[in-house]
Amino acid sequence: MYSETIIIGITGASGSGKTTFSKKLISSLPKEHVLLISQDSYYKDLSHLTSEERASQNFDHPDALDLDLLQQQLIALKEGKNILQPIYDFNTHCRLNNKVQIHPKKIIIVEGTLILYQTNLHKLYDITIYLDLDQKTCLERRIKRDMTERGRSKENIIKQYNKSVKPMFKTFIYPNKQTAQIIIPGANNNEFTALILKKIKNSLQ
Repeated sequence: MYSETIIIGITGASGSGKTTFSKKLISSLPKEHVLLISQDSYYKDLSHLTSEERASQNFDHPDALDLDLLQQQLIALKEGKNILQPIYDFNTHCRLNNKVQIHPKKIIIVEGTLILYQTNLHKLYDITIYLDLDQKTCLERRIKRDMTERGRSKENIIKQYNKSVKPMFKTFIYPNKQTAQIIIPGANNNEFTALILKKIKNSLQ
C-alpha cells in the first residue's frame, strides 16, 4: 500500500471549471507522481438500449454512473494496484470494448459533478474542493463544449439543461458545497492553486 497516497476530490456544476482547475494543479506537480481520474469514464454502458432510449436517459442523475466501480478502483489504486478503467463514448453512450490500464501514483485527483455524492466515496478523499460558478456562465461553457466536442445542437443542449442538468444540480451537486473542505471560484482562481498545492504537500508529510 502507498502510505503516502492522497486522493483529492474536485466537484462543482457542469461547466464550473473542474477539468481546467484539475489540469492546472497537475501542471504544477511532478508528472510521475500525479494521476487524474475523471467521472466521465464511469458512465454506465447503454449498449443494450436503442439509440432513442439512450438519448432519453438522465445522464445527470447519480444512477447514470457506476460509482461503486469508481470507489473500488480508487481503493485499488490507494493499495498500489493497477486498474482497468472503462472508456466511455459520449456519441454512442456506450463503453468501448477495450480499457485503459492505470498505474497507481502518490497523488490522485478525481474530478466530476457527482464524485462527492456517495458517502463511501466521500470518505476516500483527503482533500475536497468545490468550484463555485454562476449557472449562466456554466451553461454558456457547456453549450460551447458540447457543440465543439460532442457535435450537439445548441437547442438540444439547452433543452437537456432545463430538463435534467439544472434540477439535478440543485438536488445532488449544490449540497456538496456545504461539505467540501475548500470552496473556490470557477473563474479567476489562479491564486488558489498555491493554497491547494501547499495542502497537498502537507498531506504527504
